[in-house]
Amino acid sequence: MALRERLYEALRFRALLASNIEILSWDQEVCMPPRGVAHRATLLGTLANLLHKHITDTLLPLLQEAKEHPELTPAEQQSVGILLEDLEPIVKIPPTLVQELTEEVTLAKAAWVEARKASDFSRFAPHLTKLLHLLRAKAEALGYEREPYEALFRLYEKGITITELEQLFSDLKPFLLEMLHTYQGYELEGPPLALPAAAQKELVSTVLEHLGYDLSRGRIDLSAHPFCAGFSPDDVRLTIRIEEEDFTMALSAGLHEMGHALYEQGLAREPIGWPISMAASLSVHESQSRFWENHIGASLPFWQFMQARILPRYQPSWLSAYTPLTLARRVNKIQPHLIRIQSDEVTYHLHILLRFELERALLRGELSVPDLPLAWNEKVATYLGLTVPNDREGVLQDIHWSMANLGYFPTYSLGSFLAAQFAVAMSRENPYWEEALAEGDASFPLQWLQKNIYAHGALWDSQTLCQKATGEPLSVQYYIQYIRTKLENLYEGLPLATA
Repeated sequence: MALRERLYEALRFRALLASNIEILSWDQEVCMPPRGVAHRATLLGTLANLLHKHITDTLLPLLQEAKEHPELTPAEQQSVGILLEDLEPIVKIPPTLVQELTEEVTLAKAAWVEARKASDFSRFAPHLTKLLHLLRAKAEALGYEREPYEALFRLYEKGITITELEQLFSDLKPFLLEMLHTYQGYELEGPPLALPAAAQKELVSTVLEHLGYDLSRGRIDLSAHPFCAGFSPDDVRLTIRIEEEDFTMALSAGLHEMGHALYEQGLAREPIGWPISMAASLSVHESQSRFWENHIGASLPFWQFMQARILPRYQPSWLSAYTPLTLARRVNKIQPHLIRIQSDEVTYHLHILLRFELERALLRGELSVPDLPLAWNEKVATYLGLTVPNDREGVLQDIHWSMANLGYFPTYSLGSFLAAQFAVAMSRENPYWEEALAEGDASFPLQWLQKNIYAHGALWDSQTLCQKATGEPLSVQYYIQYIRTKLENLYEGLPLATA
């Protein structure tokens, strides 16, 4: 068998095996019986070990052989270089560590769900302690210059360094505090936006499908923490969480996960396993979710569309009490919240910053797991001015640590910065796309993203992709201008409640 044929087959096998692991993980979150956890842990651990062995024993030798091989085209050789950069560090991780980490994640996720239900961090703490031990070992195997966090963050974002990330947060933090001080005094009137659970799920489905999510290639389910799982462009699923007293939580989560889903549905089907069929990075992935959640779903034109076309179908008792402007103000209300995914666009990044700091302290050994809830509560008080009443609304609110995803959280902020820069580039091409959104037409932003983001897969890292899509390197200034302009426009003429 020729080298090209063997390489294509090995990459295909890797992608299909990874897809099986992803499907089993989705099933665990959505519909697996509770007592299936132990067997699922063993099953996922075995598959992860098999995937690791395939990469190290078969795929990497083929990629190394294919590098600069005359049988491959220049485009294929470029892809081989990208794959080697991503996969060569994996050889450093012992297969036994891969299997042990995968098995522990499966157990930890189940423990997190139970701990969260009981609002009792002590039920999850032993699992987090073990995960930290395994993650430090993984970071040591991968290698780093300054601290273990570097190695883990690079797994999610290789185009931006820790030093660059620290500078971005440093540039952003004073602005966030300024906006919080300026706008949190506004008290917005209006009854709660309550809607029955069944109506909420139907509404979310209607809106997402209207905006471009193809339900013939996807589905919407419920889970403890909203997420998106893409197995192929023809099978991309998302979940939401519903609170009946406020339908905007489920809608916001649906729009966020739809951003991920549109990206996955828009990636190339073939060749499976090659960079063209993969997402560029977690930061770019989060740019898609943050764009649809905020630049679309938290915009005044979107709520003009919702008020005119969607909400009347459900005849909520509160509908006549609102206008599109007052709905948009409510959705964008600047007010510290205990829960990250329910936070406004200003305080959201303070949530990310405190997680970034806590993760680094845990990995450095400067913070012990038993002391984590207290450290969390202190940072929430410092950054947000809030008192955490219980573990459920505090340290147990996110699933990420149970999945061993330390290093992931900064990609949400980086995604927000990218989304703002993409939105400016869209407006340069079409200054009227937001006017069209008021009529329910989101075709231009979707087409722009398909052309400038989805079509390139993982051929470029996030910084290169940003440069090519917008003509400039990533800058936090576009996000700052976006927030400043949006809030000035929404709150113009509205007196402070305390005035």
